[in-house]
Amino acid sequence: MHSASSFPSIDALPDPASCLVAALNDLLRAVEGRVVLLRPLAACFNSHRDDIDLLLTEAQCEQLLYAAFAHCVQGRIHCRIQQSSSAKAQLILWTIDCGHMLMIDLWTSFDQLPCRRHSCIPAGRLLGTLTTSVSDAQIQATEEIPALRRLPPDIDLCLLIQHLATKRRKVTTPAVRERIARACERLASWSPEQTSQDVPYDSLAELRVVAAQLPRAILNTPRFIALSHDYLLQRLRRVPSNRGLPVLEPRRRRGQVTKFRRTVLKHRPTVAVIGSDGAGKTSVVSALALQQPNSACVVAKKFYRRALTYQFISGLMKRLSGTDRGMFDERAAVLVTLRATAALWIRIWMSVHPWSNKAMHFLILDRSIAGFLITDRKSDTPRLTRGATWIEELIPPVTSVLLTLPHAELTRRKQEMSAHGHDAYQRMLFEQALRQQPTDLILLANLPSAQAAAAAICELLRGDRQSAESSTETVGNRKAVA
Repeated sequence: MHSASSFPSIDALPDPASCLVAALNDLLRAVEGRVVLLRPLAACFNSHRDDIDLLLTEAQCEQLLYAAFAHCVQGRIHCRIQQSSSAKAQLILWTIDCGHMLMIDLWTSFDQLPCRRHSCIPAGRLLGTLTTSVSDAQIQATEEIPALRRLPPDIDLCLLIQHLATKRRKVTTPAVRERIARACERLASWSPEQTSQDVPYDSLAELRVVAAQLPRAILNTPRFIALSHDYLLQRLRRVPSNRGLPVLEPRRRRGQVTKFRRTVLKHRPTVAVIGSDGAGKTSVVSALALQQPNSACVVAKKFYRRALTYQFISGLMKRLSGTDRGMFDERAAVLVTLRATAALWIRIWMSVHPWSNKAMHFLILDRSIAGFLITDRKSDTPRLTRGATWIEELIPPVTSVLLTLPHAELTRRKQEMSAHGHDAYQRMLFEQALRQQPTDLILLANLPSAQAAAAAICELLRGDRQSAESSTETVGNRKAVA
């Protein structure tokens, strides 16, 4: 059963799709400072196909993700967090019945600069152009999302031109035409006197000429790209909060290790169900295995408890000092984690049987390997063992499914953890899953049964594949047209 909450359940409201937007507003209000809508929404916005691009600092992004975690604990929404690049993370909000979704791209830097492909503009430099002299009503992005703001029109148009050039988008398509027309109209009705910041007036006059020509242009010419790039850098250098700071910073590119781990996660998918003791992990794993016949369930502790060395040492310790296996596992957390890590890598590469033409869909773990590094998990102060951060980098990448629930619901099943201990342990699991590179974390709100939870997990995983397939199909269509 869902827990009582001060927030209304999204599915209880008339329009779940619009209520996801309301949930996004609540998340944004938990963020300190202003968050910017990087690109305007299409006139016919489709939440299953289109996404919302937000520009925010790394600190604001962290606050937003923690707010989403709190909403899931309260039973309002499900969400999925994915990140494989330092500049961008994706947050997908789902209704409780998994019937509607809202995709949000979180940009902490702008790296779509065709003239400087190895550089990026940190979000803080762009957010500095939002001055206090302009009221929030004047820079409000949309009526549906009042918590979002818009960048000044000159900055907005320059970023749009750079984005179209980087993505090699045709300026003649109706959707792009609409975005260009709206950006140019904003600039035409904008006056530099509306901001207290210094503006390069000579370059602004040339930008206005570009804005007059771009809506009728058939190509995004090199002149448009170079002029908007130069104006953007000049404008940002004159912002008072940016003085003494570099406008451009080196772009942090994905290393070979991250690319390898991303490939492993894509072609050898592994799902780890995590949560507090009593959250229903074992029941959800069993129900998920029944709904996914091409999957294999694995008890994570068997990765090290089947080892003869472990059985000999743990048995000897029990006879000599009376230490049970649970206490022994915590004292030898580093060793058992390394042993389980090696066993999981071997199991992942053996997941495709050479004598079978059918590949296994994915592995399902009843807990994460990284969770072995958390000691005193049933106390009020669970903690990470020493050296946990570097060991976590060795663990194979998995899609973590965190079964979130309030302590009041947990005590109906087991009374092994206090409210403070449950909150601390659940939060620690959340933070641990976010540190994985690449990040792939599903936050599942409390559902009435294990079967319902398993069906929701399948839907969230299926929805991600469908969006990826539609994105691939769109790219293919663009190449065919070109």
